[in-house]
Amino acid sequence: MIHVMVWQTAGMKKVGLVVCLLLFASACGDDSQTVEVSTTAVPTTTTAVPTTTTAVPTTTTAVPTTTVTTTAVPTTTAVTTAVTTAVTTAVTTAVTTTTVTTTAVTTTTVTTTAVPTTTTAVPTTTVASTTTVASTTTVASTTTVAPTTTISKPSIPDISYFSDNKSDQFLVDFEDIIAGHPFVGQRSPKPHNDTQVYFSNSDPRWEQAVKPSDYPAVYAVADGIISMAEGENAYYNVRDKTNYQPPWYHVIYGFNLHFANKNSEKLMFHYSLEPYITLHDKPRDFYKQFILVEDGQRVRKGDVLAYMYISPFEERITGPNSAHIAFNLMFENKGPWDVFPPAIFTEEVVNQFHEIYSEPTEGWDSSSYGNDWDRARGLPPAMGWMIGASENPFTSIPLDVLIYDGIKDQELDGSASISPTSLAFQGTDLIQQFEGTESILTDQFTIDESWRAVVGVLGGPIQISFITTENYGGSREGTLFSVNQGMSFQQNITPSMSPGDYQLRISNSGGWPWAIGIASAEASYSMPGENLPNGFCPPNCPDLP
Repeated sequence: MIHVMVWQTAGMKKVGLVVCLLLFASACGDDSQTVEVSTTAVPTTTTAVPTTTTAVPTTTTAVPTTTVTTTAVPTTTAVTTAVTTAVTTAVTTAVTTTTVTTTAVTTTTVTTTAVPTTTTAVPTTTVASTTTVASTTTVASTTTVAPTTTISKPSIPDISYFSDNKSDQFLVDFEDIIAGHPFVGQRSPKPHNDTQVYFSNSDPRWEQAVKPSDYPAVYAVADGIISMAEGENAYYNVRDKTNYQPPWYHVIYGFNLHFANKNSEKLMFHYSLEPYITLHDKPRDFYKQFILVEDGQRVRKGDVLAYMYISPFEERITGPNSAHIAFNLMFENKGPWDVFPPAIFTEEVVNQFHEIYSEPTEGWDSSSYGNDWDRARGLPPAMGWMIGASENPFTSIPLDVLIYDGIKDQELDGSASISPTSLAFQGTDLIQQFEGTESILTDQFTIDESWRAVVGVLGGPIQISFITTENYGGSREGTLFSVNQGMSFQQNITPSMSPGDYQLRISNSGGWPWAIGIASAEASYSMPGENLPNGFCPPNCPDLP
């Protein structure tokens, strides 16, 4: 954090210092700021006295306060003999008339220090003609006020502020991630309660990293206040997966950013950093060095809050589990499903995110692939897709797509789609291809060689069947692929099928997108997750800490 301290000076009370400051300005450089100084003629008191000189009372006339604005950089005040002489001359000349006129100088450079200014008194000058006249100039004492600048804490806005004032700061640099998915809401085939970005375990930048700052930076997406879990939970948080077969677990770290309020409750931008490792061979506080903030710390948009540790493959959990950051909007003290899509980003940021999650940088067959990548399959640009009314952070309107203010988004097309060319086969190897969202019976087609199909569906229930004509003239129908309700994106390669005449029947009561690509049984194909390197475990993971 940067604290800016500004010095302020009290108003000058007498004209003598004003003159002094005006004359001193000519000796200063051009780096100071221009200050306008108001000056007022000071009446002098002339008293006739007898031939003997009698002490004349000094009359002090109040001079209006001159407000001087100083820069945040303190410099040094200097009062010189030349200034004293100049003041004496000015006063002596003024005695011959009843009015002292001071010409305003348009530019005065005033420099102050934190140490109270030393005031040099101007000597009293007595001018005698036929009678003795005393002219006394009293120089007002200068008081330097110690810096008391207070940086007011900006208030935390209501979430409605972000309906029109979107953040242009994503939580990571886009060049550091290879895939992702938006918030998949309660109206989707299989809801999920966060958004995610994924990292490559084979990126040379992370393989060669030696210190935390060599890894991907994690940014504050808005101004706010950091909220950390108590104790070591901020940097050693075990996620228990021992109910899986085979059992495993991993350790994560993270924090929250209180950036907005909703219905007078604290709304957090939640950061969950998940490298998918066990930390079995590292100290429990290993992740602590990757966190740069502390509980209660006020941060600004764009501040680096942490670094994301990316392990080598041999440390990572075995299987399609991709190192990632999960993020969403959540209340401070509510359940894991009292959450909202992080729809606080500009349209430009959303579109950049969509480019990556719709076409992963390393392809769908990346060695860093995780099953959760498929939540993004076929989705339109969005921070939230198929959300319910309770998941809309701005209004109570269910939406197919959320990017803007929760109202304008009703006009957006939230349709998802899957292309056969985005599935396992190369597009040039396809013999037949079909896609849609409806229940259909295709026209009959003939294939003269053995073939297989790749089928991709975004949700269920759906059943895809083939109908073929037998040699005796009859027909036979069989199932190629089916998905039950409540399933997310699924992809499958069929067994090899014989040459012949075929039709396909798609029974899609859910109305979710589907795609089918047919190629020669000899054509090569690549299924996501089939070329993953072995990790540390499972099986044989260490005991749960």
